Amino acid sequence: MYLITLFFLPLVSQKKKKSTMKTKTILLLTLLISAISFSQVYFINHSSDIANYPVYSSAGLDINGDHLDDYVRITENGIGIDYQQANGTFNSVFINMTIQNPPTWSIAAGDLDENGYTDFVLGNGARVSFLFASNDGTSYTEQTHPEYIFSQRSNMVDIDNDGDLDAFVCHDVDESHPYRNDSNQNMVLDQTLIQTLDLAGNYASLWVDYDNDGDTDMYLTKCRQGSTPGDPERTNAMYRNNGDGTWSEVAASINMADNAQSWSTVFADFDNDGDFDAFTVNHDEQNRFYENDGTGVYTDIIATTGINQNDLGAWENQGADFDNDGFVDIFSEMSSEIYLNNGDMTFTGYNLPFDEGAIADYNNDGFLDVAHNGNLWINQGNSNNWVKMILQGVQSNADGIGARIIIYGDWGIQMREVRSGEGFSHMNTLTAHFGIGQSTTIDKIRIEWPSGIVDEYDNPQINTQHVYLEGDSQLATSEFDKLGLSIYPIPATDVLNFSLPNLKNTKVQVIDMNGKTIISSQISNQNTLDVSDLQTGTYFVTMNIEGKKLNKKFIKK
Repeated sequence: MYLITLFFLPLVSQKKKKSTMKTKTILLLTLLISAISFSQVYFINHSSDIANYPVYSSAGLDINGDHLDDYVRITENGIGIDYQQANGTFNSVFINMTIQNPPTWSIAAGDLDENGYTDFVLGNGARVSFLFASNDGTSYTEQTHPEYIFSQRSNMVDIDNDGDLDAFVCHDVDESHPYRNDSNQNMVLDQTLIQTLDLAGNYASLWVDYDNDGDTDMYLTKCRQGSTPGDPERTNAMYRNNGDGTWSEVAASINMADNAQSWSTVFADFDNDGDFDAFTVNHDEQNRFYENDGTGVYTDIIATTGINQNDLGAWENQGADFDNDGFVDIFSEMSSEIYLNNGDMTFTGYNLPFDEGAIADYNNDGFLDVAHNGNLWINQGNSNNWVKMILQGVQSNADGIGARIIIYGDWGIQMREVRSGEGFSHMNTLTAHFGIGQSTTIDKIRIEWPSGIVDEYDNPQINTQHVYLEGDSQLATSEFDKLGLSIYPIPATDVLNFSLPNLKNTKVQVIDMNGKTIISSQISNQNTLDVSDLQTGTYFVTMNIEGKKLNKKFIKK
């Protein structure tokens, strides 16, 4: 650990005397080879590559649809964006505007209105705002909300599974706030969307299918200083999705009702056995590491993990495979800021020159980096292989948030979920990232979408980034097919005909293979849609019938 700390000293300390620097540099050069081999992950500060914009909570994700992760910082004076370029540089732009409720506590992101550009929910210390991107992504409009909320963690997720993203914001001093998306650039506070206990102390919500039943549940990490042990305001809660629009709080029955002053929890399949385990950082008592037994019941095994259970007080807590060995590591604000996963449910802690930030691939090399404030820490990588996946929903929400991705290979399985809002405050990439170690092939990728559609792809290329459109594999069966609804002729020339009667004035969209909406219209009196202006290619037609978002692929000739 000490070798790594030394390795970073000349990168982060710029004002040392020349003699001191010379001595340390000689020592560092002597130890460099040992340091690199001792650690499987190390970073170099590339802050000169990005602009020096002010910041509250950081966001790292692709916001303009070019499949490259960008760096976003939002304050009361506007939005600073470092757009990653294909040549490895950044185009830095500051959008001057007054932000009434800047994200002083947290930020989450996703395409709320499905126009192809990323929107944001801003967790402020008094109010919540939503930032909607314009139809060309060059400007934003703030939608403010009047209700008081001392925001903590914020998320975007399709809570009601209607095909678009809703939002959830933790409230420190009262019941948390769910916001329903009315699909018209309007987020409506709706406490019936998910009914949580009317209690304070809500710090970090994380949406995860913990019980492997195919729908998204929510774990609420809670902290209430001054509360006595046993107080429900500081008892962590698991809201199990019953699949019928109702939720049940079941934390005690699955052994996750931690009554310490908890701050945030990371859920990941740390042992690659097909279920999500969890790690919680606390401010008193001890930290917890929960192993899932495969049925959604947990056991705290932190005493055997190698993680310091008494290293208390961390805020941030996230998981990612930084060394691409195929096992998810823990990136936390504890004194050892990264715990590398040894692959046997034990972890080894290492010091880093930074302790939090937004995780993304800021140089598109397949290794995860970290950005925070004006600092960009680039992962120097190693010889391990990897694969990345960008999801584009059609029947599900546009970003595929809530989807589960499983890859199969000689390691067995690995599993990820696409999530908006993890840890305590930052926003990470929506690109699913897998390290596969020294393996050179992947047998199969399986994508389980929130809509219930399943796509599978055999033998995908490694060390590259794939873009997958919902329903695009041979395995997928759409709701069109289930309802007996067909479109014809295929390939289409001037019009598409719909086989079911009485679809007049039904809203319909045509989406290209990059997930962009090309046509937004209505079905005509003759049960047709004019597609004469489309260029030759493959498209999806999507519509809502009886509350379900339906999609079907077609070819335009």
